[in-house]
Amino acid sequence: MLISSFLDSPPSSATTSPSGTPPSSTLSEPMSSVPSTSSESCAVCGDVVNGKRYGAPACLGCIVFFRRAVINKSQYKCWKKGNCAITFAIQRRDLLGPRKPKALFTGGSVDLSQSLEVAMNFSPSPTSSGDSDNGDSTFDIEALIHLQRDQRAQHEAYSIHQIDTIGCVQMKTHGKYHRRARADDINFVLKLGLENANEWGNQFDPYRNLNQREKNLILSEFGFGFLLIDQGYKTAQRADDGFWLLQNDTFMHPDYFFALSEEDAGKDNAQQKAEFHYTFVNELVKCVSEPFKKLQIDEFECAILKTVLLLTPSFPGQVACRDIEELHNKCMSELMEHSAQKSPGNGPERFGEIILLISSIRCGVKAIYNQTRVSDIFHLMTFDPCVRNIFLS
Repeated sequence: MLISSFLDSPPSSATTSPSGTPPSSTLSEPMSSVPSTSSESCAVCGDVVNGKRYGAPACLGCIVFFRRAVINKSQYKCWKKGNCAITFAIQRRDLLGPRKPKALFTGGSVDLSQSLEVAMNFSPSPTSSGDSDNGDSTFDIEALIHLQRDQRAQHEAYSIHQIDTIGCVQMKTHGKYHRRARADDINFVLKLGLENANEWGNQFDPYRNLNQREKNLILSEFGFGFLLIDQGYKTAQRADDGFWLLQNDTFMHPDYFFALSEEDAGKDNAQQKAEFHYTFVNELVKCVSEPFKKLQIDEFECAILKTVLLLTPSFPGQVACRDIEELHNKCMSELMEHSAQKSPGNGPERFGEIILLISSIRCGVKAIYNQTRVSDIFHLMTFDPCVRNIFLS
């Protein structure tokens, strides 16, 4: 009932159809690119507005709740015939992260564990309402930045906030505690990153018009480059030197034995794993987070990097993306203008340095693939089936 009213559907409409397919009004709502004002309140619970991704102003808690309901095809029934008292005291709980974060990493049907396959078939409306066949009409950098903020807010909701006695370190940069990443964390953030990348791609006609096999081919590179941009940005902003942060705030460190339990440190081939791990994490730090920190990459530039990476796959012969020239030119034009404003007198140099980051990010993607061959926490056969299929595509 709440979902129907939230999406401006008739009050009597159901959350899902008998076949389990989300109602068309849910999937066809264009994402608003108009930023919310401080005077607005959540249309559901009255809390502070975080965005208008589904056509109505909503707080972070409600956005996460309704998005999760649609992806998981959940059905809810109000036992008080639509007369429940809804307050933000309950919804604000999402800002603190899940009560039981480990439930997110299970193979069951909770939260994101089975959402990726559904998300791959979810094609929202373009970010622009223009009907022109010109690809330029669908490029809206402000809407993309808005989407990026919403996705990163979702990452914060999934952050690990407990302080473990083993494997937890306090960062000097921000004073926050972070736990050493485990196999479940890697699996989770890969799924989350691929889902976010697919959602990003679906903002553009050239990607949205591909068949599923072609999308998977694109995601086999773009998906992992996309998550490296988010991770590199977070690492540059929050991590101490040498650390690498994942979307859920767990960390990796070049020293394999750092914050590792004695039991795991004593396992067979630990030393060999440590050598590969050192090379892998160092490459991510040097290729992505260090230049991000040096250049002080901002959210605008992250959005541009993601879009350029989507539009310029390194295997163009395998996927025929049409009508990307105007999009790509618009993207370059926006970046050049932004670079000139951010670095007066040095705009062209900054523009070139940011474009060169695409090659560095692709090196990071290659490092991830190489690590799957040697690491226990990147062991390919333990991944979610959908993630594994995209890896192998």
